Amino acid sequence: MSITLGIDNVCYVHTMKSNKLDLQGFLDKAVLYGAGAVQMDPSWPSQGLTLTPYSLKVLREMLDDRELQIVVKGNSGGLGSLANPPEASASDIDIFCAKIEAAANLGSSVVRIVTRAYLYPTTHTTPPLGVPRQEVIKWVIENLKKLIPSAETHGIRLVIENHGDLRIAEIEHILKEIHSPLLGVQYDLLEQVAIFEDPGQAAERLLPHAFTVHWNDAYPKLSNSGFCVTACLPGQGIIDLDGVFKKISSLSQDVIIFSAFQAESAESEDFLVKAYLDDLQNRLEQIRSNQ
Repeated sequence: MSITLGIDNVCYVHTMKSNKLDLQGFLDKAVLYGAGAVQMDPSWPSQGLTLTPYSLKVLREMLDDRELQIVVKGNSGGLGSLANPPEASASDIDIFCAKIEAAANLGSSVVRIVTRAYLYPTTHTTPPLGVPRQEVIKWVIENLKKLIPSAETHGIRLVIENHGDLRIAEIEHILKEIHSPLLGVQYDLLEQVAIFEDPGQAAERLLPHAFTVHWNDAYPKLSNSGFCVTACLPGQGIIDLDGVFKKISSLSQDVIIFSAFQAESAESEDFLVKAYLDDLQNRLEQIRSNQ
């Protein structure tokens, strides 16, 4: 197996929103910090990106010039849900299918998916209130099945992110029901914390299915509305990074590990990105020295 390091554009959300960093600058940062991949949405209007053939051609040239792989975000910014009744999900399915085709045009082999089957109300899409959880998961499975033919046509692997929207057992159930070699997991080290599931258990059970990973650390922080997890330097939070990396390095499949976090301010974003890439590179060097 091989491990590739990458950066998710979410790491620079504040810096880019304040116009202190553009798309080219983001890609250059990835190269500067030793990444071989980026994760982003090729439909990014604020950066001049659409899913038109010309825009995809320009983006691919930018990636190829920097020798960067891309993992495509199948949905972002609140768009695209798999947690609505299948008969009302045609426009959502179209979004994902368009991203699968875009991934193929960009030379990507992976599209990341967030189902948005949240167990609680969010500012974006959630399942209709009052629907039994079992029914919501059934909808997710039916909608995901509609994406498999497109994934097969284009040779694209779909990875479901544990995004605080699915319990560990629900992800396992979805994988079992669809049972496709083209369906796997994007494992985020922190997301189960928000729904009070043990991140250690999540790593144990979800990493065997993972092809991409969101590498991050954080600690709980109280607020007036409850608690949130706050990004911090690697090793200063609640995640057993050593244990998780040991599990990753023992996998048989190739994995892309992305630095992925949401900092509280723009001032800390670049510092944290470099810290996480340095941390991962040190871990890879230790593996090589022990071989």
